[in-house]
Amino acid sequence: DVLVDMSCATGLFTRRFTKSNEYSRVIACDYSDSMLTEARRRIRADPEIASSPTKLDLVRCDVGNIPMKTDSVDAFHAGAAMHCWPEIESSLKEIHRVLVPGGRYFATTFLGNYFSTVAGAEKASNGGAELETSMQAFQYFPSEEFLRDLLLDAGFENDKISLEVLGMGCVIMRCEK
Repeated sequence: DVLVDMSCATGLFTRRFTKSNEYSRVIACDYSDSMLTEARRRIRADPEIASSPTKLDLVRCDVGNIPMKTDSVDAFHAGAAMHCWPEIESSLKEIHRVLVPGGRYFATTFLGNYFSTVAGAEKASNGGAELETSMQAFQYFPSEEFLRDLLLDAGFENDKISLEVLGMGCVIMRCEK
């Protein structure tokens, strides 16, 4: 089975997937060269990965334009990443495109209220001063229903979408093509 770890960042989950030996190939993808460089450094420092039979590749790519064949990936993971994708609709359609029939998409992200809670805590710890940085780079998902609609528009079927909200707004998504 082939697994893609999209927006892999430093490769935490990439390393776990590789060491599990449950996949014949793990493809770690990120748009950021610096994240891939750090992931590569951590992978090389992990002696268990060298002995794993799993083929591991690191690829720089845009989730909105995945350089993979249609129906070629068995599982797709995006941990705490979707809210950072600039073109969420096309990204989810691309994920659906590359998954094999019966392939699975697992992701975690955050509802918009999570970010307002974080911003409020940061403001309080900053003596009440407004933050100078803008959070416009993030996608704000207003509700579980909004996320479900995005997944439906991407091609996933309603009865094959599971969304679970934890705490103040962490969302766990499980979808099957």
